[in-house]
Amino acid sequence: MKDYPQSVRRKDRQETDTSFLHEILDNAVSCSIAIEKEGYPLIHVAFYHFDAANNDIIFHFSKHGHAGDEITDGKKASISIYKYGRLYTAAKAVDFGCEYQSVIIYGTIRIIEGEQERMQAMSDFFDRYFAHIPDSSYEAFTAAQSKPIHVAKLRIEQWFGKEHALPAIATDAFFPAFPSVMQSREA
Repeated sequence: MKDYPQSVRRKDRQETDTSFLHEILDNAVSCSIAIEKEGYPLIHVAFYHFDAANNDIIFHFSKHGHAGDEITDGKKASISIYKYGRLYTAAKAVDFGCEYQSVIIYGTIRIIEGEQERMQAMSDFFDRYFAHIPDSSYEAFTAAQSKPIHVAKLRIEQWFGKEHALPAIATDAFFPAFPSVMQSREA
């Protein structure tokens, strides 16, 4: 980690308060996981669960394909979690910008091998995203169904956050005109 900065260039945007970092991790849905690969880095986007008690980011992915080949036990990784806000204008075009909050995390991947721990991690995902869905409306996830899935933990070794809120020089602020979520292609 000595080759990586321990802080951000824009000190006025750096957030070091743990409660800020937890707030972002508790209120975002997906993360981008970057790992070293020969040639180009590999970036994988995944749902995640933040295990605050153990300071871990837990995510899952297919054992088959690029992620399954490259996201392996003991590999160093960085994770980005990002939320955007309003775009804004100013008197000079160079001062236009976007509100945002982000967390960058560095750590080492551990593939969860034990069935009990894997199933607990998958249960944590369901509890985070689907707790409002009645158990009676679907067939429960089974250990056999989890066989083609890797579940991984990344222990947070270092992290920092950034926030850029609407600056005083802004003359207008608005949310982008395009949809903020994916729309179905079905008619």
